[in-house]
Amino acid sequence: MAGERHPDDAWTGFALAIFRVNGLIMRAGEGISRPVGQSSARWQVLGRAFEPQTVAAMARDMGQARQSVQRVADALVADGLVAYQAHPTDRRTKLLELTPRGLEVLSAIYVRQVEWFDGVVTKLSTVNLTELTSALDEIGHALESEIETDPR
Repeated sequence: MAGERHPDDAWTGFALAIFRVNGLIMRAGEGISRPVGQSSARWQVLGRAFEPQTVAAMARDMGQARQSVQRVADALVADGLVAYQAHPTDRRTKLLELTPRGLEVLSAIYVRQVEWFDGVVTKLSTVNLTELTSALDEIGHALESEIETDPR
């Protein structure tokens, strides 16, 4: 492996930049959520449970293994922050939704997130951020269609 070069094409550069930014966002998420007694992983599930959905749907949207999200969801249920509810169209699955206490915790995290991001946003262009979000959505749709037709 010594002396091997990594590809220097546009896609590889993009993917490496995304991995770096994702890692930084996760680190920031830990700092934002920890004082509220949560972790970044728990925050992600709480945020998804704002709109009731299945654990499988959450995991798919988050790009995580269903079992990993299930473990976090079960811990949040044990803490009374989310609850399982009957699924109106599928008796085999349950929907995960916030409890009133879960909404309080999520709101406290969001207050901290907004305070933190106020400092970050001064270093960013809103126009660039909006354009980048649109481009990432476009890339996500292209990847989804490619994965659905040829998952390799």
